[in-house]
Amino acid sequence: MEGDESACLLKTGIKNLVNELIIRYEYLEEKVASIKDPEEALRIALQELAKDEAYEFLCDFAPIAEADYNILKDVFSKKYDPEILDRLIEIGVLEKRGDTVRLPIRKLKMELRGDPAIVAEYWKRVMEKENGPKEVCEFLNAAIDAGYIDEAVDLFLQQNQASDKLIEVGEKLFETINDNKEIKDSLGEKWAEVVRHIANMCFDTGRKNEAEKYYIVAIQEFIDLAKKDEKRMKDLAKLLYNLANLYHFMRRYEDAEKNYDWSASIMRDMGMVEELSVVLDSLGLLCMNLRKTEKAKDCLEESAKIRKELARKDKTAIPDYAKTVNNLGVLYRRLKQLEKVEECYKDVIDMLRDVAGTSPELIPELATVLNNLASLYIDEGRLEDAEKLVAEIMMYDRFLPPDIKMRYYMNLAKILENKDEQAAGEYYFKSACLAFNLFKSYGYNSPNFIHLFEKAEKLAKDEISGDAAIMKSAIMRFYYRVDTAPPAGIKYSKRGELILRAAKGEAMNFVVQSEEDATAHIIARDILPKVRAKMRKYEED
Repeated sequence: MEGDESACLLKTGIKNLVNELIIRYEYLEEKVASIKDPEEALRIALQELAKDEAYEFLCDFAPIAEADYNILKDVFSKKYDPEILDRLIEIGVLEKRGDTVRLPIRKLKMELRGDPAIVAEYWKRVMEKENGPKEVCEFLNAAIDAGYIDEAVDLFLQQNQASDKLIEVGEKLFETINDNKEIKDSLGEKWAEVVRHIANMCFDTGRKNEAEKYYIVAIQEFIDLAKKDEKRMKDLAKLLYNLANLYHFMRRYEDAEKNYDWSASIMRDMGMVEELSVVLDSLGLLCMNLRKTEKAKDCLEESAKIRKELARKDKTAIPDYAKTVNNLGVLYRRLKQLEKVEECYKDVIDMLRDVAGTSPELIPELATVLNNLASLYIDEGRLEDAEKLVAEIMMYDRFLPPDIKMRYYMNLAKILENKDEQAAGEYYFKSACLAFNLFKSYGYNSPNFIHLFEKAEKLAKDEISGDAAIMKSAIMRFYYRVDTAPPAGIKYSKRGELILRAAKGEAMNFVVQSEEDATAHIIARDILPKVRAKMRKYEED
């Protein structure tokens, strides 16, 4: 009895509505004042003001809370007198604005519960009009409550855009099915697909712990399916790969390696050649980072062999082959197997050259491999060979993203260092500016732009040398809090002037026309408010 009274006391939204109705219609007080149960009091009040089924109508409407008037009236008229809706609006229990009907007291959404079937029917009609994420989630919630599990499962599996709201619905669907063996058995394979779908959505939205939980359940479900149908081993292999990626992301490297191995083993047995190359690439990179170089070498060589064969048959597979070769080249250099580095780079370069003319989207891939081979030649002292490769890259300059430009500028600067110091300094300056811009825009931490600015300051002349010195000094002082200043008496351009004036709390008009200008603008933009804030504090003190 005490529990019932406590429950009644919690229904403040219902009590507030009853009180509002008593204030508007004083004669209700003697009819409901002695009723302790808020819901019963509301029922009696609505019977007096509207119709006998008005309370049930409101209970059915409450979970919707805000509805399209015309759809609501059409759906609810199958169960209720159409006049009830208009009467509830007339007495102020519901509010109508334009074509929208809503609950003025939002707590009623949680405190009143009616027939989920009619709520599901309402949202199904709304989806026919506008099939957006909100409408889909609302229908799925109502369908689960109404026991329309098959329909909810089919619709849920069609959703490809992960969101927190959809994941919440998926978790509700999971709990509903998992707690009912009869429903689970009736779904058959779809149950495993539901769990996999939830796991993937959790991973996509960064919900790592939830993703692991559902992947583990899904893996067991697909193991059970594979015992009955060997073809489902392919699904199991993909799931293991996804779980391995999750563990890699979570820095649980041993767990990641174990699941990559398991996935790769199944894919070999099932002849999943293309998928296997993807897993081997991921496993190879993981092993490289873990310093398991021999295992990394085996994985990347096997992947390269597969992808080379795929690339020969289908030109669209060439970028994947290039990616593997680049990783393999890094590993070979680490292992001092330089002949193998050159061999694999040359092979993929030939392929990329053949298709770059008709497939310009592959030019960045070609430039990357050319630059990697140029780096090898520079390290071996084969500067003429390196220069030819960099000259080829320069032909594609306008097609290249900033990170590739930065790296080939660095190589060009190294090549020019013993031939033309001024030109070398200019390219060190260009690469330094790009490296800093990438750091600021994307958190790109390599290479060391301070070192590159120092090289530019040393090798370049006049304004470029001065600009490099000013940029290096400003970055050290305002980003890394190292008390330093550029040398006195140096020459500099408007880029340097912009930064020096910002360091004094002064602004100036400046038009960005290059990556180097963008660097000066970024630095000045960052330090000007800091300097001015410090000046204001000094004046106040």
